[in-house]
Amino acid sequence: MAGIIHALNGAGDRVSVGSAGRGHALTQDHDIPGTSVTRLAEVPDPSWPKVQRIWRGLTWGAATRAWIQEMDPAPDVILTYGTSLGYLMRLIPLARRRRIPLVIDAVEWYQSSHLPGGRLGPFAAANAVSMRLAAFRADGVIVISRFLEQHFNRNRLPTLRVPPLFTLPRDADSPALRDRPMRLCYVGSPGRKDQQSLRNLVRLPGELALDATQLSIKIVGLSNSAAKTLLGADLADSIDNECVEFLGRLPSGEARRIIAGSHFSVLQRREQRYAQAGFPSKVPESLLLGTPVMANITSDLADFLVDRSNARVVPSAELPSLVRTVSEVLREPYSFDRGSIAREASEKFSPERYAGSIHDFLIRCLAQREASGRS
Repeated sequence: MAGIIHALNGAGDRVSVGSAGRGHALTQDHDIPGTSVTRLAEVPDPSWPKVQRIWRGLTWGAATRAWIQEMDPAPDVILTYGTSLGYLMRLIPLARRRRIPLVIDAVEWYQSSHLPGGRLGPFAAANAVSMRLAAFRADGVIVISRFLEQHFNRNRLPTLRVPPLFTLPRDADSPALRDRPMRLCYVGSPGRKDQQSLRNLVRLPGELALDATQLSIKIVGLSNSAAKTLLGADLADSIDNECVEFLGRLPSGEARRIIAGSHFSVLQRREQRYAQAGFPSKVPESLLLGTPVMANITSDLADFLVDRSNARVVPSAELPSLVRTVSEVLREPYSFDRGSIAREASEKFSPERYAGSIHDFLIRCLAQREASGRS
């Protein structure tokens, strides 16, 4: 969403942001200069009882609705991030009553089994309802993948497909890479959707019979103890392998330096709905830092990853595919042009590249809403 706000600013639009957070930064690193940000404290407070946190997670949006209602003049367009049912149930009636187009920034379709409570839990039910409610009641949707584009197009909803957009700050130059050890990294907020990647990574040294002089794997976002809880006790020995280092949560600048100092960032996801509907932001974040990606193809990645140019494409999400790919890489000279990778990524994922098309799309949604109000 921060990238879209940058794009709208670049197009000359005036953007007011209602942030759900409780004092946290809006963007990857800092608030966007020239943009008004109001913090609405919609997110549950970690100190609340579990039942209260679950209820807020299902029903939030009231503070955002009140904030919009008090705007004078009213906004020309309401652009909401994601398809939270609580937000949609409050903002759809408000938008209809005020005759303001409601446009959704749709970036994923959660796998039911990944949500709290699993397939039969309340969040899975809310997600199923919200994805269909958005398709029938929104005025437009900005989507992150062809999968989502096709879903919303089936209901003849105006759509615009835009990849993740980034403006990363310039950090200090990364250290020069040596041939050995081969440095791999995973940087993110690990959950169930990336269990496959993490399980494969921690098993990799044992499969290849390599030591720390030959292979280094850094995992940011997860501590060693948390990894044992997430990945299971059966991988305890692999998690404690000398080649694998769990760094926990790091400031964004330090996390970027880990990526910039790696030969490859690694991501493997099976071809499930969540992987086809979303677009992993880890990919552009890595490419923008000049670090090629070692990944299998899901979602729209085939449009951006070129094997042996800015990536080593892994044939599947399974461990043997990663083992074969890393074995090949270890036998070859490392010949990636990291400067070229970064320059190309800065063009492909730049907010400025999409500023005009996003602005024009919102104008189109506004015109359609005004036309329907006159009819």
